[in-house]
Amino acid sequence: DVTRTTLSRAALAATAALLLGACSATAEPTAATGPVPGPPATVAPARVTRALPDDPALLVLPATGAESRWTQGLDVFRQQVARSVAADCAREAGTGLPQEPPLAFISYAELPDLVYLGRHGFGHGTEVPVPAAGSTPGRTGSDAEIRRCRARGEAAGEKVREVYLPLQRRWFGELSASRRDPAAVRALRTLPGCLAGKGYRARDEDAFFALVDRTMMNASTADYARQDRALGSAYATCMRPVEAAREPLRRTLRRHFLDTHAEEVRDLRTTLVPALRDAERTYGVRLMFPTP
Repeated sequence: DVTRTTLSRAALAATAALLLGACSATAEPTAATGPVPGPPATVAPARVTRALPDDPALLVLPATGAESRWTQGLDVFRQQVARSVAADCAREAGTGLPQEPPLAFISYAELPDLVYLGRHGFGHGTEVPVPAAGSTPGRTGSDAEIRRCRARGEAAGEKVREVYLPLQRRWFGELSASRRDPAAVRALRTLPGCLAGKGYRARDEDAFFALVDRTMMNASTADYARQDRALGSAYATCMRPVEAAREPLRRTLRRHFLDTHAEEVRDLRTTLVPALRDAERTYGVRLMFPTP
């Protein structure tokens, strides 16, 4: 759960790795374009919606940055379940857990949400709003107790996404084809020149993400939001030609994917939303999605 607040140097390096990450055919989807560390005073909760798409499959099989907001919400929901169960476990033992960074909605490198990034930047306005926490026991559990409760939480979170993760992994593995499309490759070559015109020198997309990371690590509290939004705006503007080339290909890839996995998709459409609603009732957390 990498966020921009209360992070150590090691966690900052992990964020940089996320910025440079991408989805693979065997790994789960990698959240990869934020949020970026910064001063705690800049925390701004995300605006959210609880509206579901007409087609539940879009929660799992996004083809655009805007559609990926639903998938980001699924990611956060799984983490909320894990934290809720871990906290309940600790309360049962009469202890508490160490404080963790707030959860945040994190965009995907393969599916950059240019509207959201252009408006909010890479970290500002991504934090998941949560209700005020109740009282917790004064004693933090032992290392063994903490590991046990967090393992119980992670197991509950994994159980929630069993219904969709295998299919989602295969879909994210397909998305890499959009990066190899000749039109998309040509459009991506314009990125360094466009970014330079906005005052950011970076040889490619990965170098720009590294620049974002460095800039926001060193930003003052007063200037954090301005710099973050400026970086997000520049990236969104310069990536529009790239996404204009990629999105039609992704939609075509998804149509083919839906056809070749028709039975699994049919099951997903039947079972996903009921499973999520059941998890909401069981664990006392709410499914929500970021919205600009």
